[in-house]
Amino acid sequence: MFFLTSCATKGILETHILQGEPGEVDVIVFSSTDCPIANAMAPEIERIHISVQNAGGDLFLVHVWAGRTNIDAQKHADDYGLTMEVIIDTEHELVDSFNATVTPEAVVVLYDEDGTPKVIYQGLVNNLFDSPGNRRDEATQHYVRDAVAAGIKNEAISTSYRAPTGCIIEQKQ
Repeated sequence: MFFLTSCATKGILETHILQGEPGEVDVIVFSSTDCPIANAMAPEIERIHISVQNAGGDLFLVHVWAGRTNIDAQKHADDYGLTMEVIIDTEHELVDSFNATVTPEAVVVLYDEDGTPKVIYQGLVNNLFDSPGNRRDEATQHYVRDAVAAGIKNEAISTSYRAPTGCIIEQKQ
């Protein structure tokens, strides 16, 4: 069981237990307010959020860099039109739990028969960026969307990990 803490949006501070109904899918996206690659992905992340929410799941945006406040996170959400819950993880509890290395990095979780979360995909949101500074006009592969769709249908995912491209998460010492 994973615990999500320090919800920053809508002025609420809560603790969330990452658990769900069998077959439900949740998405966690590690991000930062000042990573240009993560910010470029904001519209796609919002589209994924709406899709996951319509299927009965949740998408959590996790800010990972020290010094971020609830006000910073709310302003970022407002500036980029993000409506999902935002979590501030400056102590890297979630970063460490999922071994996240960059922003943006996505984790897709499917809940098994007893509601236990299982990671079915981790890595790139899509292929908008081949590498930092190497951006396509538009993404042609949508890895998180595909993983969510497969999870909802309880189908196998052909590739469960794709090395993410983005801003490096500096590890806590």
